[in-house]
Amino acid sequence: MALARSLFRKGAHFTAAMAFEIASANLVIELGIILTVLMGWQFTLAEFIGRPVMIIAIALGFRWWMRGRILETARHQAYKGLAGSMEGHAAMDTSVHGEGSFWQRLRSRDGLTAVAQYFVMD
Repeated sequence: MALARSLFRKGAHFTAAMAFEIASANLVIELGIILTVLMGWQFTLAEFIGRPVMIIAIALGFRWWMRGRILETARHQAYKGLAGSMEGHAAMDTSVHGEGSFWQRLRSRDGLTAVAQYFVMD
């Protein structure tokens, strides 16, 4: 969402910013590979056909629905620069400082806590 908001604040149309955000999250080859391994080629094919359909449907829906006052309210909110409820973790420091090698720090209590918090945030 931070990327879409940044594009929107720099003058991109709301629909284009949202379509870009959704496409960048859904049109990745790695996801197709995982789907093929875990669920089969038929499901992967359906996903690759369905993704562009979903992006087009969302773009058309936003163009139809996000007009006038709603769009101006969204632009006003975007210019405030406030982090959304799901963006607060972006500034969170999950690094583990201290003595020892990377693997020792990773297996420490602080390291396990940092990994768990990062996992939950993702």
